Amino acid sequence: MKCLRRISSAVDRGLTNFYRSLGRLIARRPWLVIFICAVVTAACLVGFLRFEVEDDAEKLYTPQNAPSFKDKEYVDANYPSDSLSVKILSLDRAQSGGSVLTKEALLEHLRAYKLITSQVVTVKGKSYTWSDVCDRGSGNYTTCRVESILQLWKFNEATLLADPDVIQTVNQGKIVDWQGLPLSLNWVMGGVDRNATGAVTRAEVFQTVFYIRIIEDSATKLDGKGEDSVAFKWQERITEIAYDKWSSPVVAQYVSCDGAVGRESTKAINRDIGKLSIGYILIIIYTIIALWRNSWAYQKAHVALASFLAIGMGIGMDLGMLSGFGLKFNFVCQVLPFLLVGVGVDNTFVIISNYFDQDPDAPIEYRMGEALGLAGSSITVSCMTNVIAFAVGTYTSLEALLSFSVYASIGTLLVFIFQVTIFPAFLTLDARRELRTRLGVGCPGFGCVAPGCCAAEPVAEQLARGNNGWSSVTNIYKHHSAGPTIASSYSTQVTALGDPSTTSTTTTATAKPPPQPLTPIKRDGSGAMGSAPDVAVKVMIRPQSPSAQPQQEQEAVVPPRDFSTPAIVPCCGRRVFNPHDDQLSTRMVARWLPALSLNTYGKIIVVLLECVMLGFAIYGCTKVYMDFNFRELFVPQGNWLHKAFQVEDRYFGGEKVPVAVYTRTTRDGRDYFYYQDQLLRISEAFKNNKYIANVPAVSNWYVSYQTWLNSGSYALQLINGRAPNETVFNSWLQEWLLKDGRGFSDNVLIDTTTGRIVGSRIDGFTRDVVDGSWAVRCVDSTRAAVEAAAPDLDPIAFGFSYTFWDGFRTIAFSTVTNVIIAGAAVFLVTMILLADIVASLIVGTMVVLSDVGVFGFMHYANLQFNSVTCIVLVLAVGIAVDYSAHVMRAFLVSTGTRQERAHKALIEIGGAVWNGAVTTFLAVLPMATAEHYIFTTIFKMFAVLILLSIWHGIVLLPVLMSWIGPPSYRDMDQQGGGGKEAAAE
Repeated sequence: MKCLRRISSAVDRGLTNFYRSLGRLIARRPWLVIFICAVVTAACLVGFLRFEVEDDAEKLYTPQNAPSFKDKEYVDANYPSDSLSVKILSLDRAQSGGSVLTKEALLEHLRAYKLITSQVVTVKGKSYTWSDVCDRGSGNYTTCRVESILQLWKFNEATLLADPDVIQTVNQGKIVDWQGLPLSLNWVMGGVDRNATGAVTRAEVFQTVFYIRIIEDSATKLDGKGEDSVAFKWQERITEIAYDKWSSPVVAQYVSCDGAVGRESTKAINRDIGKLSIGYILIIIYTIIALWRNSWAYQKAHVALASFLAIGMGIGMDLGMLSGFGLKFNFVCQVLPFLLVGVGVDNTFVIISNYFDQDPDAPIEYRMGEALGLAGSSITVSCMTNVIAFAVGTYTSLEALLSFSVYASIGTLLVFIFQVTIFPAFLTLDARRELRTRLGVGCPGFGCVAPGCCAAEPVAEQLARGNNGWSSVTNIYKHHSAGPTIASSYSTQVTALGDPSTTSTTTTATAKPPPQPLTPIKRDGSGAMGSAPDVAVKVMIRPQSPSAQPQQEQEAVVPPRDFSTPAIVPCCGRRVFNPHDDQLSTRMVARWLPALSLNTYGKIIVVLLECVMLGFAIYGCTKVYMDFNFRELFVPQGNWLHKAFQVEDRYFGGEKVPVAVYTRTTRDGRDYFYYQDQLLRISEAFKNNKYIANVPAVSNWYVSYQTWLNSGSYALQLINGRAPNETVFNSWLQEWLLKDGRGFSDNVLIDTTTGRIVGSRIDGFTRDVVDGSWAVRCVDSTRAAVEAAAPDLDPIAFGFSYTFWDGFRTIAFSTVTNVIIAGAAVFLVTMILLADIVASLIVGTMVVLSDVGVFGFMHYANLQFNSVTCIVLVLAVGIAVDYSAHVMRAFLVSTGTRQERAHKALIEIGGAVWNGAVTTFLAVLPMATAEHYIFTTIFKMFAVLILLSIWHGIVLLPVLMSWIGPPSYRDMDQQGGGGKEAAAE
């Protein structure tokens, strides 16, 4: 333990001394620092020439190591997708459940069909009619694939008009699909009622399905599946004709098109981006207000612009550099700038807070060195924990999380670097303006910062040596309630600059009033420290003077100085502004809050509230379930697609997803002829599986082939209803595929050399998808069923949704793993930087409580566990640690009893932490009005994360520190690295 305490003290001194030296270096050469930062940023911005956006949902939100991706490779190579579908749904005009099985409604539905099939769509200068783009299936079919009740009248208006009884025609007619197989009436009509004999009497909705062929043209670089493809343009035209411009006194129509989900999702994101820019405005306004000082001299509102410039340079460098390395941007990364702005502004508040804690009369080098020495240590802890926590997200197979984590971790580091370099450089320039304004010299208004405006520096001596009789002895630090602390490390430097004093006593570099007995430094108004409990002690946040002279003797000769200035707006009877007065955020967090939370009853109430919240969170955690219904979640509520989905759910069994069984080359190399029993069993097992829908029915090539054999000219040659040998089995099969079975020609793969089957496909649909857990069970069940039914045919069950569904099982494991690793990494980083086991454990506990709260909140916010929410859960570790780490470090560098140090930690850093939380919340607040699922989810989870993090950071954490907080670094120094906390608890 003594060794760890020595490490604690060494780490603290090392960080403080490093940033102190950096601050002084920047103060000496601010323009050089700004120039170097600008050049490096400009160089990295060149990477934007390679900027790309990845919008493939399958790549972004599905683990690329999911088992189904191997199956997908096989299917893509052997059964390429060659069409997509658009469904037209017609209901009665009032949509009250009335029957549409009337001649008038059928005529209107036919009118929609004719309007659609008469369209001509132009893509890249070439016109495409319906005949050009309709899918005709396999073989030599000449009829377009359209599944509709209108087939009964051959899509002919005259035939329909001449029909005396349409209901009788429906009951007596026969509808077939493009393969010539019977098509169930329940596929083309919904809400069907039948009488006692089974005859159809009414129907509430018609469904007509159009199949559009995917057309690719390498000569014109025409993408068959992109948003500029012929198929998608035709989808848009059908939607425009049958929904946007549709008007009928008889029927209402909707259009369902899975291919349009991605397009509508992208449109919603693009609309939301404009709204999210409001977040920047809110942050800028709040930051300006928070940095406002009621004095022209001490005014820092304009410094907010320098902060945002530094943050913008960090974001630009992050995006440019990583784009140059080939890392693609994605939709989740759209929230990255808001996150980085919140983190960056948080650092700004910490630096400005420590800047105003310094003596305004001190030399600028000293002020910047001390401010950055104190702030740098604190923001290093939070930055490094954020970087590590975000970087852990790269240990994932989710492309969206991987790229976001890389952008976030590198971006956080770059914003941090600019916040401790270029921002202090601008702050240095403003400090020069500040002193000129106080002394009434230099350029008018805010004064000047640029060389040349004031060629002869009028306050050079004061800038270098201090003003108003300042010396290292008379330095006044804001948080010393009973007198100043000597910063002996600066004494030598002041002497080197020309201080006539050769000893650190009362002699100063400039004229000063004669020594007078020192009374405790007072603060006006809200700055009165006696109003809050347990604060009548020193807050030692830097090493004490090595002088052996007692502190009381040193203080007895320090003359009081006044560095207040006239107020811009006299308020509450005050006509002067004191930079050491507390701001509103500090008064709230450091004065009013501790008065309620750090007394005995307040602590009890805080712990009870935490227990209640934790109880609700744990209950919520047990209720969260997996689900990722892409088309429902990624299409904004109120969108025209949602209305069509609702009709499908109500009348056609909801979201029925295409799925198929694929048999491959037999495992022993023999012909399929020898495995006909398994072909039959696999069809039955697939059709009878509880997750497979009855409508549309399973389409099996083998059953249709056997029916043809037994009803045709080869029936007499069959043995037990089957071909007598493998030669005729394959010969007759190829004959059938060229004739009656040509609709299945794409479902059977035949080796052109041997004439043998090398693969086949049996098509079907799942039942309505319930949730993610149901989807995982569906995948497992169908795989197991087909494997058991035909083991020798090397079968697989696969649908393109399986890549998402199969990913659910890996998402859960990946998220838990990442959160654990991130938590462990954060603990190790805080151990290294805070160098205290107890402190690291307490901070880690705050992080765990915040993450559990966010996860439990998902249940109450109706959020499911999926690829989007898991990203926020991983990032929550880095965000949550930010607030607790600042407060814990302030506690470690303070002296006194635990109660006093807990309060002083809030005085020291509480206001800056609060401001940082507010700006981060404002960054995500506009997402509350967003349409897209990604943004609304991130808002809900980030909002509660920020609230929980600030609760644990400035309310619960001080209470725990007042009871079990670790010893102070300063106590360790005073006791030679060991001993117990000096003060009685």
